[in-house]
Parts: sequence; C-alpha cells; structure tokens
Amino acid sequence: MEFWGIQSAINSLARRRGNYPPEAYLFTLDALNRTAEDLSVRRHLSGYELLKGIVYLAHEKFGRMAVNVFGQWGISHTKDFGVIVYDLVDEGILSKTEDDHLEDFEDIFDLSEALEEEAWRQKWRVGDLGEQDVF
Repeated sequence: MEFWGIQSAINSLARRRGNYPPEAYLFTLDALNRTAEDLSVRRHLSGYELLKGIVYLAHEKFGRMAVNVFGQWGISHTKDFGVIVYDLVDEGILSKTEDDHLEDFEDIFDLSEALEEEAWRQKWRVGDLGEQDVF
C-alpha cells in the first residue's frame, strides 16, 4: 500500500475507532520500520521488540515530552500499542503470525518509567538482542 493509501486508511480507522489519533498509528508504523531496520536480518518483530523500538523512537523524537505526547494520544500502557497494532492488522496495513497475540503487549513494562529513563539509548535499542533482556 502506498503512503497516501496508508494515510487515508489510518485517518478512516482513527475516525471509526475513536481510541487514538492518526499520529499514534503513524508513530507506531514508524517505530516498527525503524526497529526492523536496526536488525541485521529483516524478520517479523515480536511485541516486546516493537515496544522497545517504540520507547527508543519516543526518546529520540520527543525526549522528556514523550509521556505528555503519549498522554495526548490516549496512550498510557504498553497494551495501548497492542491495540494500535491489531487495529492496523484488521485494516490490512500490518500482518501477524499465529504466534502473535494482543497479550504480547499487555503489562510488559511501565511505559511512563521507560519514557522517563535517563540511560535510554542502550536499554531500548533492539539491535540483535531480541528478547534476551526480559523485564
């Protein structure tokens, strides 16, 4: 799907669902793409890996304002990003495997604490670490 098609689908999705603004969906897609690019081999990301990428990108883009930005978007827990991902799956923008579940995003870590972390650059970068560093 081309960018304008994705943008239109996301705008429609955000209006229909009413949970999150289009910016939250676009940010999630951006985090997914950037996190996948950090891996040495292109592959499917786990919910945990995507959440790490989301926190990393939030620190890069918003710095100390990340908690406020997410709050304005109605996001306060890791599960919110799971809902966004599954909305994008339902819309046909993302795909999932049989092993993927919404629960993969539920209470993984305290999102506010992660966004306020001082030494975030190493902790939240995915790279090839995968799921070795469990919380």
